[in-house]
Amino acid sequence: MYREKRIGAIVVAAGSGSRMGGNVAKQYRKIGGEMVFLRSVRALNEHPLIDDLFVVVKESDVNYCRGCLDGAGSLDKVRMLIPGGEERKESAQNGLRGAYAYWERMEIPAPRIILVHDAARPFLSEEVVDAVVRGADESGAAVPVIPLKDTVRSGEGTLDRSKLFAVQTPQGFDAELLRKAYKQADKDGVSGTDDASLTERLGVRTALVTGDYGNFKITTEEDLIWAEAMAKRLRTGGQAEELALRVGIGYDVHAFAPERKMILGGVRIDYPCGLAGHSDADVLTHAIMDALFGACGLGDIGRHFPDTDEAFKGISSLKLLRRTVGLLRESGFEPVNIDAVLIGERPKIGPYAKEMKKTLSKELGIEESQINIKGTTTEKLGFCGRGEGLAAQAVALCRTI
Repeated sequence: MYREKRIGAIVVAAGSGSRMGGNVAKQYRKIGGEMVFLRSVRALNEHPLIDDLFVVVKESDVNYCRGCLDGAGSLDKVRMLIPGGEERKESAQNGLRGAYAYWERMEIPAPRIILVHDAARPFLSEEVVDAVVRGADESGAAVPVIPLKDTVRSGEGTLDRSKLFAVQTPQGFDAELLRKAYKQADKDGVSGTDDASLTERLGVRTALVTGDYGNFKITTEEDLIWAEAMAKRLRTGGQAEELALRVGIGYDVHAFAPERKMILGGVRIDYPCGLAGHSDADVLTHAIMDALFGACGLGDIGRHFPDTDEAFKGISSLKLLRRTVGLLRESGFEPVNIDAVLIGERPKIGPYAKEMKKTLSKELGIEESQINIKGTTTEKLGFCGRGEGLAAQAVALCRTI
């Protein structure tokens, strides 16, 4: 809220990142242990002036990004994930339409000011947001800019650097002006270079506000190197980084239960029965969660997800694991690696270990190579040996972030 005016923000994270190369789009690459797009979302979510936040992603990535957001801790201002389009303009416009549809459905007055931010700028400062909001409120349209450091030439010679600026995001606008600008652009078949170029076509002068050299856009592999260095500097205040490693151990037991599906490590197991429990009784994932909580001094699974709470009845343990990682991050930790063992005569875990590692890696936010899954028997001793149930044990290594 700014001067009694609601403010909405749209984060555009639907690009393919083709200039970056590789198999992972740049918005999903990690810096300082956190995905690029999550850093951008978090910066706006934590700003006191922002009321509603919408994230635009590739349509095929909606479910994946929903999981990422769920596992990122408290992002309470995020209202919707909105499918993007082929081009940046289409994605931003989809975000605008989706936001208005949300406000109408919820019977909430639409904000007077809307910011549009590129997810690939993860180091957005509070000062830049403040400046853009003020500029948009006063002029109807505002963009953050920074003076160019390098001399710039055209084919006709050297340009006057004092009159040139690099444009950043978020760009801020009177909400109705931005809607009108997009409608006119559609009518005229114009894409524009950015959102401000579309409002300028309506004769609105854009206010230039002070940007931040740290608010750079990640486009190439080299940018990731700078980003990692900046994340480290922000994390340590410019001091030498003290990396804290924490180890935890987890253990869980569940009895066999007829007429239930067997889920282990998030994977459906072909077995005549399942395990008894309040959730899906994924004993392997539960042991991993307990190990993570133990490493970070956060108690145990029963404290956070008690079996007396109906909200967790029958719930997928992968969802609980996602929440566990979010709680770790809120406390300043992230997983490094997991070693887990399933204890029992049956079922054999070997044929499923690879799929388990792949499934768990997505929720834990670490590589498959950082997870080890194995099985053992008790030589037919004890309740596991008698075929009464399964046990699991896990060790987790976590580090500060």
